[in-house]
Amino acid sequence: MRTMNDIFEIPEVDLKEYPITYFAYIGDAVLSLYSRLKYMNLKKPSEVEKHIKGLVSRSGQSKNLDRIFSTLTEDEKAIVKRAMNSKAATRHGNDRDYRNSTGLEALIGYLFLKKDFNRLKSILSEVE
Repeated sequence: MRTMNDIFEIPEVDLKEYPITYFAYIGDAVLSLYSRLKYMNLKKPSEVEKHIKGLVSRSGQSKNLDRIFSTLTEDEKAIVKRAMNSKAATRHGNDRDYRNSTGLEALIGYLFLKKDFNRLKSILSEVE
C-alpha cells in the first residue's frame, strides 16, 4: 500500500526553517483537496463546490478553528497563533476571519509537512 509520502514525496526538512506562510499555502491546498474528495460522490462539480464553500471560505475556516481550538495541543496552538499574527494574515487589516483561516490553513500545512497524518486526519475530520 502506498503512503501519502510515496505519492507527494514530502521532503525531509527542518520545519523551523520555513516561514509560517508556507505552512498556510500548503494547508490551503491540502484542505481544498480533502474537501473536494469528501464530496466526490456528488459527481457534478457544481454540487461539490456548493458543499465545500463553507470548508474553504475564510468564514467557514474561521468557524472551524474556533470550534476545534480548545482541542489543539500547545504546539499546534503556537503554530496557529504565529500564523494569525503573520504579515500575510494581517494584510487585510484586522479581519478576524482572514486571520483565523490563515491559522487553520497553517496548522493543516504544518501537520502535513510534519507527516503527522494521524493528527491531520483527526483535525480534518472535525472540519465541516
